[in-house]
Amino acid sequence: MLLAMVRMLTTPALLLLALATTAVAQDQVAASEEEDPGALWEWRIAAFARYGPSYPASEESQVNVVPLPIPIYRGRFLRLFEDSENPIRGKVFERDRIKLDLDFDLTFGSDSDDIDARTGMPDLDFLVQAGPELDLQFTRQDFLKGRWHLALQTRAAASFDGLDPSWRGLTFSSEFRYIARVSNRDEFKFRITPSWATTQYMKYYYQVDPEFSAPGRPAFSAKGGYLGTDFTWNWNRQFTEKLSVWFGARLGVHSGARNRNSPLFTEDVNPSVYGAFMYKFWESKRRAQRPPERND
Repeated sequence: MLLAMVRMLTTPALLLLALATTAVAQDQVAASEEEDPGALWEWRIAAFARYGPSYPASEESQVNVVPLPIPIYRGRFLRLFEDSENPIRGKVFERDRIKLDLDFDLTFGSDSDDIDARTGMPDLDFLVQAGPELDLQFTRQDFLKGRWHLALQTRAAASFDGLDPSWRGLTFSSEFRYIARVSNRDEFKFRITPSWATTQYMKYYYQVDPEFSAPGRPAFSAKGGYLGTDFTWNWNRQFTEKLSVWFGARLGVHSGARNRNSPLFTEDVNPSVYGAFMYKFWESKRRAQRPPERND
């Protein structure tokens, strides 16, 4: 268990270091005199905690707590950890209400021996997903200064056993999101995200090969198709210039999913909660570029 935790923390840290190094080489950002968008680089002490399902449609839950020093980077093409919901983003194109980003997602691994349905099977490793996201903003409302978006996402997935990657297929999502600036310090987000996945991705979670079959766990061949729909609420509070806190809840609904007959598919509804805080203790003198204004 200790070695698994070390692998879980080391892998994302090395990946973030590689991304940050690439960003420094690519981003040459000029300061803006009109509005201060923040420092180009910041270092923050952060902690993230999550209580939720061990994997999609699992009846068992786990707790993940990760305390880390976090680099905040506001480059022209790459942004790191500005947003707890989307910690890594790469901007490709933005015009008025249309934006094309590179989107990343990180998923904690699970020890199969801690999950009744997977006992004796290979562990689920740390999973990284990355791919393009087309973001379409519909309109801005005066009420709570809300913004409505439709985001179309395609992500390639790879799991990491230490630094050894394994290809896990593709996922596809169409995300409807509402973002409201409640006050100068508070921001609220609500998202509805139905998702589909390829056969290779579904096999990672729901396949039971004959050598891993057991009483109550017959062999099962997973297939690509509908994965489920997530309903997510997120609240961000900027308490001071240096301290910010996030709280969120997610409800994963997997009724009607393609692999609901798998013996590893043990729960139709997955609730989860999470929280995080960041405290800034250093920032660079160089400022980031001010984001382009939208014509609302």
